[in-house]
Amino acid sequence: MSRKRHAAGGRTPAPHRLTGTETAVIIVIVLTSVALAWGGVGPGTVLRLLAGAGLIAVGAVVTLRFGRRVPLPLPIV
Repeated sequence: MSRKRHAAGGRTPAPHRLTGTETAVIIVIVLTSVALAWGGVGPGTVLRLLAGAGLIAVGAVVTLRFGRRVPLPLPIV
């Protein structure tokens, strides 16, 4: 099946484009990496910091998306 005939209307879906927030986050990450490298931090350390930040971001997204939405009980005072 060719790509042109995949969708019912004969068109393929448009690719995802970055939003303003996503673009800002990417720019901040790149500028922070450049500043760390320019400040004398080694490339291995910069990559480890970026990997750690990425793991934290993935954990936050997974927690927020798939976390149970059960209200926490408030302590009785």
